[in-house]
Amino acid sequence: MRPRNGCLTVAFITSVIALTGGCAKHDGQHGTDTGAETPSAAPRPSPTATPTWHGKEDQEKAMRNATRALNATESEGAQRVDEGVNSLSQGLNKTFTAKDRPHTFDIACQAPGPRSITLTLTRGTAQSEWDVTCGDREADQFNIPAGSTFTAHVPAAGTAIDGLVLWRFNAVDSANVDGCDDEIKGCED
Repeated sequence: MRPRNGCLTVAFITSVIALTGGCAKHDGQHGTDTGAETPSAAPRPSPTATPTWHGKEDQEKAMRNATRALNATESEGAQRVDEGVNSLSQGLNKTFTAKDRPHTFDIACQAPGPRSITLTLTRGTAQSEWDVTCGDREADQFNIPAGSTFTAHVPAAGTAIDGLVLWRFNAVDSANVDGCDDEIKGCED
């Protein structure tokens, strides 16, 4: 007696499953099997791996976000004296002079993963240290009194770290200084 086509189909499928079942490899995740060859499967990052940007688009987006953060804190009537961008891998070490009127030092950080940086502002023997969180929607702003020369320092994070720091140094009117007028020396209430 000859089997029907439906029985042949079931027998064929069962044979194929049995033959290829030995070629499957377990991926160790949730009890699933993956085929022996998975060319499109991306390697999973190590839980301790440092997040990185994937291409120019990520870097451009980070630059736009940091610029928006700086714009969000810019004081009314501010006059830009200096500005720049540094990679987190190289850090920042720059000296500024607030000439005849108060200034603000504004800084924003962007990185591909959660990160904060340490900003140290130094003038003579006065020094203040601040944590700046990367990815904030508003830049951190520090008031600097007229006639001050100070150094802004962010330590280099190392070559394996992606990220950037954008900063601006703006002259402002005395009436637009909000809060403490010397955030290097500090103010006591």
